[in-house]
Formats: sequence, structure tokens, C-alpha cells
Amino acid sequence: LSGEELRKEVETTHLGRGEIAVWWLTQASWLVKFRTTTILIDPWWRDLDAGDHWGKLLGEFPLTPEQHPHVDFIFCTHWHDDHICPESLPRLAKAQSHAKFIVPIRSRQMLIDMGIPRGSIHSMRGNDSGQLKNGLSFFAIPAAHEELDTDISNAHLYLGYLLRCDGFTVFHMGDSRPYPNWIGNINRASKLLTNEPGGKPSIDLAMLCINGNDNLRHDEAVDLALAIDADVVIPMHYGMDPGNTVDPQIFVDEMEERAPDIPYVVPIPGEMLLIS
Repeated sequence: LSGEELRKEVETTHLGRGEIAVWWLTQASWLVKFRTTTILIDPWWRDLDAGDHWGKLLGEFPLTPEQHPHVDFIFCTHWHDDHICPESLPRLAKAQSHAKFIVPIRSRQMLIDMGIPRGSIHSMRGNDSGQLKNGLSFFAIPAAHEELDTDISNAHLYLGYLLRCDGFTVFHMGDSRPYPNWIGNINRASKLLTNEPGGKPSIDLAMLCINGNDNLRHDEAVDLALAIDADVVIPMHYGMDPGNTVDPQIFVDEMEERAPDIPYVVPIPGEMLLIS
């Protein structure tokens, strides 16, 4: 679905205990609806009819910024346009003035320069955590895009997020290459969020990049899925930029060969995925 039909579907989807719904909005953009709260991750939008250089994009965006349903929180992973979007974020902030933005501290000023109120911005350094309303807790995982870059205060420029709400743990990796102890960071955060510091990490849903270049390749995404023992895996960050995409079938083939016991879903933009 798209536009008002998609907005209505999100708003009228009522979840029971042990259920979440997610919608892929292209690239690394996701709408995640827990039973008690709704979030956006890396919301991105471009006018494909504007006749500018964005006209080369391959896909279609299911929602304009004004068509989004009510969201409580907007998470952004890093400063690139398709993650901290100068088109969509100011319009989302205007349309949803109640929403709070969670971003790397290095990118805080970018949002302020977009006109987003300082009080609406929650800044993260990496390897730190937060607790938000409606029972949503999260951990900011440092990402390496391509390097594990930090600023002079040792705050990380690129992040992924581990989110926990209503008994579900969701991992959005952001853009990253593998780096030493990345898996250790993810598993440690998972144990902390589930209040099982001595127990087995638990990640119910992992959203993993597969496009390669300055990001995970499809085979590295399978490596990561196996290492964090994800219950469900969804590939992302492909199918939009003609210079930076892959056919998701190569990910499917790799999963079938090396991780046949891990369920996966190849998403379609605007399609609801209900996970229970």
C-alpha cells in the first residue's frame, strides 16, 4: 500500500501481546509498530517528479512526510541524506510536533539547523542507552561506515539501534562494515536490554544491509545473522540507488545455503509484516 491507504492500515492495525508490525519504506527506512508505541527509523523521502538528480532513483516512496501515521519517536542512524533526510525530517517535525528525535550527538546540530526544536532531540554517543515512554528502551550500537569514526569527544558518528518494547527486541544495524567486537557490542546490549546479563542474547528481528560497498555484503549479513542468533532477518538498503544496489536473491541463496533454520523475509515497500 501507499499514501492514505498505508496510513490507514498502520493506524488501524491493533496488535495483541507478543506481536509487532513493520513496514519497509525503502532503503534503510522502517516504520515499526509495537503494541504501545510507534517509531520511524531513518525516514527518507525524495520527490521523484522534481526533475533533479534524484530522478535516477529506482524505487517509489510509499509515504510523503505528511502522510505518515502518528509516530512517537524518530530514530536516525547517521548524517547521510538517506538517513538524516533534509527533505523529510523538517516536514515530519512540523506535521508531528509531539515526536522526539534520537540521533548521534555529532548530528544534533544538523537537526537544529533544519528548524527542529532542541527540546525534541535526544542525542546518543554510542555504547549508551536510553529509556523512553511507553516502555521503549534502546541501546545505541557504534557502526563503522566504513570506519569506526568518532569526533574529538570520542562520540561515534555512525550508529545502529537495538530497540526493546512489549517484550520484543529489534535490531536496526544502520550502515556499517564489520569491525572488531561489533558482535560483542550487539550481544552485550541485547543481554542488558532483556535484563539477562548472564543469559543468552535474544534478538527477535534483525534488519540487515546487504548492498556492500561501504556496507555489509549479502554474505556478511548472513554471517551477522548467525552470530547474533536472530529469530527473523529482513534485508535492506538496496533497490533504490542504481549505483549502490544488489538483487536480494543473492541474500536469499546465501541464507538458504548457510542459515536454513533462520526465517527471513524479503520485504516489499509498503507491505505490512506481522511478527508474532
